[in-house]
Amino acid sequence: MITVTQRSAENIESSLSHSWHCVADSSALMGTTIAEHLRAMIYGASVPRRAASAARTVHTTRLMASVRRIVELTWPRHARRAATLEGQAATPDICSIILQNLGTLGDAVDTGQGQWIAAPLRIVAPADCAICLVVGAAPIPVVRQVTGADVACAGAARFVGSAVFRTPNSGDLTQSVDAWLGEKQPLAEWTAQILSAHEARMEVLEGVSAEQLEVYAPEVLRNQKRPGRWIAVGQIGRPLDDVRLCQPQDRFARSYDKPHYLAHFVFRNGALSLGRCAEINRELTLRLRFGLDALLSTPRKLIIVNAGETFWIDRPLTLPEPEERIYALGWKEWSAAEPDEKLIFHRNALPIVTHALQRLSIIPSITPRSFS
Repeated sequence: MITVTQRSAENIESSLSHSWHCVADSSALMGTTIAEHLRAMIYGASVPRRAASAARTVHTTRLMASVRRIVELTWPRHARRAATLEGQAATPDICSIILQNLGTLGDAVDTGQGQWIAAPLRIVAPADCAICLVVGAAPIPVVRQVTGADVACAGAARFVGSAVFRTPNSGDLTQSVDAWLGEKQPLAEWTAQILSAHEARMEVLEGVSAEQLEVYAPEVLRNQKRPGRWIAVGQIGRPLDDVRLCQPQDRFARSYDKPHYLAHFVFRNGALSLGRCAEINRELTLRLRFGLDALLSTPRKLIIVNAGETFWIDRPLTLPEPEERIYALGWKEWSAAEPDEKLIFHRNALPIVTHALQRLSIIPSITPRSFS
C-alpha cells in the first residue's frame, strides 16, 4: 500500500534546507535546489560511458524544462516568473540566472549552441581562511565522497570547511582565489602600462575645444562637494594634471556607442582645451577607472551589511572581468514581488568578495545590520 501525505510548503523547505545545509532564506534555498538539480543533470550527462568516445553535453532547453518543473512543484508561486505578459517586459527567470551563475562560477561550461558540459571539481581556498568555495559540477554526494567534508549551500554557491584538507588529494584540487578569479597584473602596474601605451600614440590637438566632453575626475567633484565621478569640462575651472579619461557628454553622442579617450588638457584663459589625445578601447575603460581612483586618491567605498548568517550589498558596483564573477556567489530576494538591486551572500563568501574588491582598490566597509 502506498500512502500519500500532503506536506506544507514550510515543511518541504525545512527538509530541503536540512538536506542542503542551506541558510535560512527561502530565495537562497530555491537557488540551491535549482543549482543542484542542474549540476546533477550536467554531471550525469558528462560522466564517461563505456560505449561513448567523448563526454556528452546537455542542452539549455532540456535543463530549463526539467528544472522549471521542480520550481512549479515546490514553489508554484514562482513558476511563471519567466513569462512575458503582453506589453510588459519579461520578469527575470531564476532558473536561467542560476544556470548562468553556474557557468560564471566555473561549475559548468557552455561549449556553444546552448550545450553544457561539466567542469571538474576544485576547491578555492582564501588566504588565512578555513572555509573554501567548492567549484565544479559534481553534486553534493560526490563532493562529500571526494573531499570527506560536509557542504554548506546558499544560492549557486557551495562551501566546505577545513576537513577538506585532510583528504590525500586535496592539494591537487585546491587553487587560490586569484587563480579562480583569473590572474591579472596588480591594478597599479596595469594602469601605468595602459596609460603609457596610449600616451605613446597620442596626437597633438593643441587648442581644440573640449566643451562637449566630460572628464573622469572624482577628486574635482569631491573638492566641489558634489557626488559623482564624471564632470563636464566647462564645470572644472582649473588645470588638470596628467592624463585623463574622457568621453562625449550624453547629448553629444549615442549612449550605446560612446567613444572614449585618454587626453592631456591645456588650461588657458580660464578654460580647458585638448592638448594631446588618443582613443582607448571601451572595454578597457571600466577597469581603468578603478586604477585612476587609486592614482587620484579617490578609492570607492562599498558598504557590506553583516546580517550574521548572511551579508548583503544594497547596490553592487559594476565591476570589470574577471572580478565581476563574485556576484554569481549571491542571490536576490525572489520572494519579493519585484526583486531589487540588493544582492545577498552566504557569510562564507565574504573573504572571496573582499579579496576581489581589494584587487580593484575598492574599500569594503562592513557594517552590522540595523533593525530600526
